[in-house]
Amino acid sequence: MGLVPEGIEYHLGSLPTPLLMTWVAWAVIAGVSITAAKRACLVPGKLQLTCEMCLGYVYRLSDEMIGPAAPRYYPLFLGIFISILVSNLLGLIPGFVSPTSDPNTTFALSILVFLYYNIEGVRRKGIDYFRHFFGPPLPWYLFPVRILLFIIETISSFARPFSLGFRLFCNIFAKEMLLGFLAVLVLSFFLSPGLMVKTLTLAPLMLRPAIILLGLFIGIIQALIFLLLSISYVAGAIGTEE
Repeated sequence: MGLVPEGIEYHLGSLPTPLLMTWVAWAVIAGVSITAAKRACLVPGKLQLTCEMCLGYVYRLSDEMIGPAAPRYYPLFLGIFISILVSNLLGLIPGFVSPTSDPNTTFALSILVFLYYNIEGVRRKGIDYFRHFFGPPLPWYLFPVRILLFIIETISSFARPFSLGFRLFCNIFAKEMLLGFLAVLVLSFFLSPGLMVKTLTLAPLMLRPAIILLGLFIGIIQALIFLLLSISYVAGAIGTEE
């Protein structure tokens, strides 16, 4: 094992650490879901109440942005939100790393969303789906303008998965690096014999709880941002008017 920012790098053959942490996040989600389902009752407990709040929030947001067609996409949006949220928060636990601090994970998620909403747009609209790349109808003599709009819209469309994945990766990676740096300073506080060194490392020790709270806030916010953008992309692709 080798040390990495705020966690452990596990060498299990050729299995990458982010993939292992992704499996851990999925195991956590499955375990919580099964437990909540088994304990479901008319008077919800804390676990059931938390799960219902998450489901209700995603459903309401989807209904507001997509409209009557939203239920079809509930599983996608709920899976995106819960998996990213758990992955973001996993790195706050000592010995674990957030899978979303690796660009391979975030860009895989963003490309998945990109492919899905484009395929869904083609499925619902057929060839007419690509008309929005040319902008609004214009007179024939403004055809060069429409070509320019097509180029701009195409570049903008392909920039979406990059910005979506890059934003999530940068924020979570920065949190992981900061927590890892503070973890090293905290260890030096307890292991160093000198009074001066202990004094210098006391501030990071006191800051660590605040950084963990900040990491919690960032993890939730980034999951919400990814969810909102995913819903807006799907809503735009299927042409809802809400």
